[in-house]
Amino acid sequence: MKGIDVLMFGDSGKTLRDFLEALPREWISEDLMEALLNRGVHLSPTIYEVGDWVKFKRSITTPTYGWQAAKYRSVGFVQSVPDKDNLIVSFCSGEAHVLASEVIKVIPLDRGQHVQLKPDVKEPRFGWRGQSRDSIGTVLCVDDDGILRVGFPGASRGWKADPAEMERVEEFKVGDWVRIRPTLTTAKHGLGSVTPGSIGIVYCIRPDSSLLLELSYLPNPWHCEPEEVEPVAPFRIGDRVCVKRSVAEPRYAWGGETHHSVGRVSEIENDGLLIIEIPNRPIPWQADPADMEKVEDFKVGDWVRVKASVSSPKYGWEDITRNSIGIIHSLEEDGDMGVAFCFRSKPFCCSVTDVEKVPPFEVGQEIHMMSSVTQPRLGWSNETPATVGKVMRIDMDGALNVRVAGRRCLWKVSPGDAERLSGFEVGDWVRSKPILGTRPSYDWNSIGKESLAVVHSVQETGYLELACCFRKGRWITHYTDVEKVPCFKVGQYVQFRSGVVEPRWGWRGAQPASRGIITSVHADGEVRVAFSGLPGLWRGDPADLEVEQMFEVGEWVSLSDKVSNWKSIGPGSVGVVQGIGFEGDEWDGTTYVGFCGEQERWVGPTSHLERVIRLMVGQKVRVKLSVKQPRFGWSGHSHGSVGTICAIDADGKLRIFTPAGSKAWMLDPSEVEVVEDEELCIGDWVRVRASVTTPTYQWGEVSHSSMGVVHRMEDGELSVAFCFMDRLWLCKAGEMERIRPFKVGDKVRIREGLETPRWGWGMETHASRGQVMGVDANGKLRIKFRWREGRPWIGDPADISLDESSSGTTGTS
Repeated sequence: MKGIDVLMFGDSGKTLRDFLEALPREWISEDLMEALLNRGVHLSPTIYEVGDWVKFKRSITTPTYGWQAAKYRSVGFVQSVPDKDNLIVSFCSGEAHVLASEVIKVIPLDRGQHVQLKPDVKEPRFGWRGQSRDSIGTVLCVDDDGILRVGFPGASRGWKADPAEMERVEEFKVGDWVRIRPTLTTAKHGLGSVTPGSIGIVYCIRPDSSLLLELSYLPNPWHCEPEEVEPVAPFRIGDRVCVKRSVAEPRYAWGGETHHSVGRVSEIENDGLLIIEIPNRPIPWQADPADMEKVEDFKVGDWVRVKASVSSPKYGWEDITRNSIGIIHSLEEDGDMGVAFCFRSKPFCCSVTDVEKVPPFEVGQEIHMMSSVTQPRLGWSNETPATVGKVMRIDMDGALNVRVAGRRCLWKVSPGDAERLSGFEVGDWVRSKPILGTRPSYDWNSIGKESLAVVHSVQETGYLELACCFRKGRWITHYTDVEKVPCFKVGQYVQFRSGVVEPRWGWRGAQPASRGIITSVHADGEVRVAFSGLPGLWRGDPADLEVEQMFEVGEWVSLSDKVSNWKSIGPGSVGVVQGIGFEGDEWDGTTYVGFCGEQERWVGPTSHLERVIRLMVGQKVRVKLSVKQPRFGWSGHSHGSVGTICAIDADGKLRIFTPAGSKAWMLDPSEVEVVEDEELCIGDWVRVRASVTTPTYQWGEVSHSSMGVVHRMEDGELSVAFCFMDRLWLCKAGEMERIRPFKVGDKVRIREGLETPRWGWGMETHASRGQVMGVDANGKLRIKFRWREGRPWIGDPADISLDESSSGTTGTS
């Protein structure tokens, strides 16, 4: 072999040097160029043209004509070419005369490209202006003097940047799924046959950061810039998919399918083409990924509404509107579902492709009627559009039971008519949500994401007017962009937050380890702190401080998990605060705690303690199952013994009365758990108590063995759903008892001794064993029995029992 430059490639007759000569010279790195020279491969001299971007070779220590205010790493562009050996280059520092042999070409930055500061740049040539090191900007233009103008989100004008300090953002990698921006009208390298909005896969990233995409309908990869595409969630094998409603005709034809057809992705080609298995279709169907969307992974209990893109649900609208919100009660194998709406007596049948999930309402939320509602679905009930209430209970059909001040009965509201209030009040303290990343307004970026603000006013549109202690005037932000934080209060002990380099207004005599007491809190959050040894009150920004946890005498606390054992006391032990420690006239940060069974008090930092709920005389308790041997013995009792607290000592020791004991039973408070008489709740599985001979409202089709689900509660009465009844069954709460619900994943069998299941045996017998695959809101079970293919077996829960012979009979709900 004579040399690398004469290596032949295939039958083309070309050498490596031939391939390199054909490449743009800026694509060949300085490392590769030096390696070629070391192997004796000499490329033709680089030809420079006006506009080429260049930098000094790293081997140049002193240019022939000097640095001329340029630097070792300076990047500029060619202004003129007097001859093949000389260049006039424009750097940020001015024009410079250089030899062509002293510079190399670099890949230029162009308008519209996304850039960021190089990691090794400590201080930008033109300084910082609001942006941070990881801020991503867009090149607006390149001035004639070689200076970049970069735009950042929220900034009013472009930021000056030295091109040597900036680099292009690597947004994608090979294999990423991307969408050609739907708004794209022209492309740097031409659109060709490409349709904006198409989805493809990154096939190659070129040295200039441009991309080659594979698209399912093109024979060859398409060349584009990364700014011309956007990331998109990839499809994966196993995904359930359907055709988007916005697609009138899919690229690969319907082939007998419709918008309601739901299939599962079985294969994905390299160019993104989806191969889809659809039930009852003999051969797979193929689709362009841009025509498809994932079907959400619905489950019984999800809150849903009809998608905005759906012109008509699969079986029509009936009395449902776009604003209606319901709860899924059943899911069929063919992709249909039953949705309960509080204004309908029967579930609404539709396709999984018709609906989308919505955030559920929750107990405790404040709501009011939407301004667009003139006649609520469930009526006004003497309320008005101005009425505000708190959700106290939610029925299984989504009906909101709302407590209104001054009203005895709960107000029933359809969730589709209701609007959540922000939950914020004037005076609340807030900060930017950390999960928002760069989303908050430019105001938050300018004051800092760690800063604290105080709500000055709450607007009906969901916007909050905020004030902070170091900014004049107030600003507006949406309540979804902020979260509540505990406010500072007069009398709290505070210390400087770890990581504070310098407080907002300087140290002014304070030290990082200083502790103080808050003496006043202003309406904008500014605090005044009394530090020992400092004259006067210290003005502070609350974001620089943190409350030092302090406990009052008599509070109940437990040792945190990070604390090592002390005598007979260890992590989780519960005691009572006896006092705090002082060094001279100052609190030293320690707390004294009394633990039962120990004469000496525990002394340690407050950070080693956690508040616990205090037990009260009269509460019923029992020993936790995790406790094998109580500290003060069993005294003839067991884990099943339930007693009443009759006295509590100052160190927390409990004296328990039990009917079986002749004297008080002593227990450590960390060893017990409170026993409460739990009331039935909506969603509980129930059956009629064995002691009830005839229910208040008669049996109907229900029997003692029937198992149902509580759907509504009102004034001590329950409305219970049974899988064999179309209507809810009414009864008194005291007539029912809670039972264990069946859950998805349970291993089950048909109940021993059952003559005939409610809906027949099918192919099953008493020997059949299966697993619960689905549970409807009325308790109906969908079971997959072993060795059976096709649809699940439908069963009444009263006909089914847990298979105790199988390991792990419980699943996930």
